[in-house]
Amino acid sequence: MVNIHAVRRWHGIVGAVIVFFLFYLLLSGLVLNHVDILKLDKREVNYPWLMRWYGIPAADPAQGYLLGKSYLSWEDSKWVLDDKLLPNSAGQPVGAVEINNINYVATATALYLYQSDGQLLDKVEKQSLPAFPILALGKMGSNVMLKTPSAVFASVDGESWERSSATGMTLSSLQDLPVDVRRRVADTLAPGISLQRILLDVHSGRIFGRYAIWVMDVASLVLLALGLSGFWLYWRLR
Repeated sequence: MVNIHAVRRWHGIVGAVIVFFLFYLLLSGLVLNHVDILKLDKREVNYPWLMRWYGIPAADPAQGYLLGKSYLSWEDSKWVLDDKLLPNSAGQPVGAVEINNINYVATATALYLYQSDGQLLDKVEKQSLPAFPILALGKMGSNVMLKTPSAVFASVDGESWERSSATGMTLSSLQDLPVDVRRRVADTLAPGISLQRILLDVHSGRIFGRYAIWVMDVASLVLLALGLSGFWLYWRLR
């Protein structure tokens, strides 16, 4: 015969232990129900320890182009001017120069013009270029110079081009980033994880590792067992 007093005692002990998991699931589930209101899908965090925990490597560009007193560096399709992300960037730069406080950045198929504060002034795409692909970017005096397979072209504004001689042209070249710039760039390019994903992983237990999912499953089964045992006790003690 089942000892009701023993069942009640173990029911209370297990219930006290499992209540943590109950609050854990309730609170995380409550927050997840309001993802849109809290805009958790648009908020990201990029703490270094959290990135390591998720196994996401940190960006650490070692080289870039010197533009006046600033450095242009990049990771994938993200371009950084010192510690500012540049808008509308795409692709890998093949050259960058600074002329009269305008930063010219070239990819193989486009030329970008930025102000010194990082604001995009213009984007000259391949249909408006004198030739492409762009192999390199340089300057000669106040002219920005495009090197292409067919010829070298010069422009004073990045829009009107004329064929030119390469004599006297200085091509941009990659340089090692100073330590302080490299640190700021790494912080700016640090990958982020949305709060929504973190909360989903917290709710499921995945954030604590692959075995934590099984712990959460066991906790859920224990909660079910507590409910059934509570119903059984109520029925026996009526």
